[in-house]
Amino acid sequence: MNTTTVLYDGECQFCKKWVHFAQSKLQDKTISFFPFNSVESIKIEQEFQIGNQDSVVYIQNNIVSFKSQALLKICKQLQFPYNYLVFLKILPTFLLNFGYDFIAKRRLKLTNNKACCNGK
Repeated sequence: MNTTTVLYDGECQFCKKWVHFAQSKLQDKTISFFPFNSVESIKIEQEFQIGNQDSVVYIQNNIVSFKSQALLKICKQLQFPYNYLVFLKILPTFLLNFGYDFIAKRRLKLTNNKACCNGK
């Protein structure tokens, strides 16, 4: 797989809004976004043996990234000033993933949608 692909929770309003924002701010339209429940996503998950994913997945040049690392790779491709978020990489991954998990567990409250996400 030579293209850049992002898999996300398509049932989550917070996730969908973030993906829409990212698509509108991309420098180049070189990322394909697929919700987890799409046919394309299921094929990609099988190809890369990705199972039970509860985070965003970023795939580029057959390298798979999850959680905060996936988000930072997306941010790197956004327009100024959002691409400067990549400087968060100076923080340890466990700390970035803690922040990712903190937001992921509260995404229902962030969107006021009771049917959002995995309920985590």
